[in-house]
Amino acid sequence: MKLSPQLWADLGLVGICVIWGTSFAIVKTVVVGINPATFITVRFVMAALVIGAMCGGRLRRLDRKVWAAGLLASVPLMAGFLTQTAGLPLTTASKAGFITGMHVVFTPLLDWAFAKRPIARYQMVGVGLAVLGLGLLSIEGLEPPSPGDLLVLLCALAFAVHIVVLSKFSAVHDGFLLSFTQMVGAALLAGAVANGDLVQAARFGREVWMSVTYLAVMGTGVAYLVQTLAQRYTPPTRAALLMQLEPVFAAAFAWLLIGETMTARQYAGAALILAGILACQAGDARQAKMGAEG
Repeated sequence: MKLSPQLWADLGLVGICVIWGTSFAIVKTVVVGINPATFITVRFVMAALVIGAMCGGRLRRLDRKVWAAGLLASVPLMAGFLTQTAGLPLTTASKAGFITGMHVVFTPLLDWAFAKRPIARYQMVGVGLAVLGLGLLSIEGLEPPSPGDLLVLLCALAFAVHIVVLSKFSAVHDGFLLSFTQMVGAALLAGAVANGDLVQAARFGREVWMSVTYLAVMGTGVAYLVQTLAQRYTPPTRAALLMQLEPVFAAAFAWLLIGETMTARQYAGAALILAGILACQAGDARQAKMGAEG
């Protein structure tokens, strides 16, 4: 049986969600006693090398405009990875996966704040569901959310800023070159934050090196390439819906790899966050269809 290009593309997107889903449990277990910025610096240096190799002859077309766009986009990207990596040891990988997914909910709010685009009713419903879910997921009785939950929430906000910034640049610059310059920029910024702690990289053990190599090559380099190729055949809204499987896989691998479980209340909160994300994406899909028909 021969599979269609779109089905291969869909399977590819599900595959990178599996890879990204494993990253939460991996980072939580290996980034202990290591400055998160050091770990991120090594990851992004390796990712820049991988994506640079993917670019091949395209690198000759690098100019100031691409560098400026990539370096600007790397600021919220680095902030997202830094807060996520710092927050993971302080919360559970399962919760972190769902909280990170809230970047889809933050995006329309930022779009309204900066581009003055009105927030649609379905987006307000999605935000409300997600906020309610976040409360169920992260608030324990009368206790406030943990520092880890708050850091990962800042990560989701940073990734939302990155989406808004990237939407402006991706339409006018080569995707591979933009990805490469972002990786370089993020590596430089993380290195500046790590500063003297960069020497910790020389003391990485075998497990840490295996983890950072896997995350750099598979979770960044290969994932970016697969996403780029897959979206030739899969419409953006369909791709976005498929990629919301990431927090589901994060919870599954947190259970399989490190034995994490969630309470019934936390599962309900996770389900509400996922429902809020899907409400936003489904509404976007309807809007896009109506616009195309109009």
